Amino acid sequence: MIAEVLLPIPLDRPFYYLVPDEIQISVGDYVRVPFGNRVALGLVTDLKDSIESDLELKYIKDKLILPSMAPSFIKFIQWVSNYNIVPIGMVLKMVFAGMPRGKFMPLGGDLAQSTSVNDVNMEVGKLPQLSEDQSDACNYIVERSTGFSVTVLDGKTGAGKTEVYCTAAEKLLQECADAQVLVLLPEIVLATQLMKRIYGYFSTCNPVEWHSELTVKRRRENWLAVTRGTTSIVVGARSALFLPFKNLKMIIVDEEHESSYKQDSGMIYNARDMAIVLGKHVDIPVVLCTATPSLETMNNIQQKKYNHVVLSRRFGEAVMPDIIVADMRKDELKKAWMSTCLYEKICETLAKQQQVMLFLNRRGYARLVLCKQCGHKVNCPNCCTWLTEHRVLGAMLCHYCAYSCEIPRECPSCQEYNTMSPYGVGIERILEGIQELIPTARSVVLSSDISAKQANSIVEQVLQGEVDIIIGTQIIAKGHNFPKLTLVGVIDADLGLGNSDLRATEKTYQLLHQVSGRSGRYKEKGQVVLQTYDPESAVIKSLLSSNRDDFYSVELKTRKVAEMPPYMRLVSIIISGREEIGVIAVANEIVASMAGKITVWGPAPAPLSLLNNMHRYRVLLKVTSISAIKSLLSECREKYKKLRNVRVVIDVDPMNFI
Repeated sequence: MIAEVLLPIPLDRPFYYLVPDEIQISVGDYVRVPFGNRVALGLVTDLKDSIESDLELKYIKDKLILPSMAPSFIKFIQWVSNYNIVPIGMVLKMVFAGMPRGKFMPLGGDLAQSTSVNDVNMEVGKLPQLSEDQSDACNYIVERSTGFSVTVLDGKTGAGKTEVYCTAAEKLLQECADAQVLVLLPEIVLATQLMKRIYGYFSTCNPVEWHSELTVKRRRENWLAVTRGTTSIVVGARSALFLPFKNLKMIIVDEEHESSYKQDSGMIYNARDMAIVLGKHVDIPVVLCTATPSLETMNNIQQKKYNHVVLSRRFGEAVMPDIIVADMRKDELKKAWMSTCLYEKICETLAKQQQVMLFLNRRGYARLVLCKQCGHKVNCPNCCTWLTEHRVLGAMLCHYCAYSCEIPRECPSCQEYNTMSPYGVGIERILEGIQELIPTARSVVLSSDISAKQANSIVEQVLQGEVDIIIGTQIIAKGHNFPKLTLVGVIDADLGLGNSDLRATEKTYQLLHQVSGRSGRYKEKGQVVLQTYDPESAVIKSLLSSNRDDFYSVELKTRKVAEMPPYMRLVSIIISGREEIGVIAVANEIVASMAGKITVWGPAPAPLSLLNNMHRYRVLLKVTSISAIKSLLSECREKYKKLRNVRVVIDVDPMNFI
């Protein structure tokens, strides 16, 4: 007998091994095989009596004591590879990411205890009583929990969507004792916070986390728990999608609109879209949760491809916050980039011993540092971008290649001393201004510059009432539920609109809608102050009128006229290398091979045309269907994958256009 074995290496083909008589092998088994001068882990994907090969085949060394991978999941792996134009071995590497490296896996009676959340205070309790609207939504989901379907749980911020899908999961687990549920979240901080609630609701189900900040030991324990079926609920970031579940029965994608679900490096994929594909392969329901659906999801609702259930009111006594627009063309600007309106609202809120959130989607202290004498800007030596001042670190950082240097005292160009000045504003500068204006306020900063552990500590401080003002980037806009927070101030509501991203308007609306939704989620009505230089923009007017559906209708019509997603499909091909001439030559060759067959734009320098000393050019393809050009894309990948000086990366359904 000959086994076809996939290995977790960046190749797009299997390897073949003889099966020893003393080992019983089935499709889906995990095995150890000789590979070169080492032993590699692999997955058996087929068994054959013979193959045509002149090579002398080696024997499988042994089989791991693990449940076999389901055939449906193997097909899913193959589909992901085929659709995203990535080697199947790269997909398998994601599946193997937490696999222990020994032959005999400890069955461990205390495994459940070892995989639960630790280092946080848990209160184990029952799920809260649902409102009538929530109960109806839950029943709607449960009624569609047999077989594949996609249901969009569309509810206002603070409507209690989490409780709805948790209750639906509870009912599913009551009906099927060995079932497993996957909850995907776009941020690690959200995963950890939700895990605490999940553990409180489902402690007997041994819920586990899955994300990049777990220790190696915890990842291996959790991987085993998922594979063996000793956990019923997994809460994780996008990579949790590739865990080899023993009996997955439901997938929940929270904040489905988030672009964080798209992985832009390594193995490029969109976890939300792949979750739907997995649901179809395994024949289970997928629930997409959001207050601001992506245009792709909204279009699928309109096309009746997705079910749609709406929570139109906030939970309990909470109501939606009042939106106040501060016209920065007229309003007097105080320190910390705050209008008089926002400053007065902050003082009123703090006087009532309530909390304030200030939102600015820009890390660091200042956008750039330049010389007041000669105008020299401090640029990254590796990228075509400015360095950002991070005063807390005492350094200038590149947010793309991680280059850092000291904050210059002397101009590198004209050598004048003390002429280097920060321009623009980041969250650190907002904190500095707040500390000057309101020194008694307990203020903290939350952004992706800190670890998930530090971020969770700050979130706990806010929940415990130990913080008066939380200042942050988009990490604070998602899913957080702060009982005492009744004022949100958006420092620059126009940020994000002035770029070439076709989704700029959609993303800005979603982000501002979500951050506004952090205000007044309990009894006290909240307020939101939007500081803008363009109060007549479609985004600001839609937020002010609370007319979300009209905004989506206009955006969808605009995309349809422009023949852009979700009505057409895009593929981005990034060609990069250290020698620009070679990059341009390959880019032109790619365009020539596809011209006349499909709509091709480019080649053109990417907006970030130099990244980590690599020149970057983009070719953009527009098609009605990805399947129609899979052969073209596969040929492109195969032709250029062995080039040493030029790299070609294919991004199907791109979300990032830098």
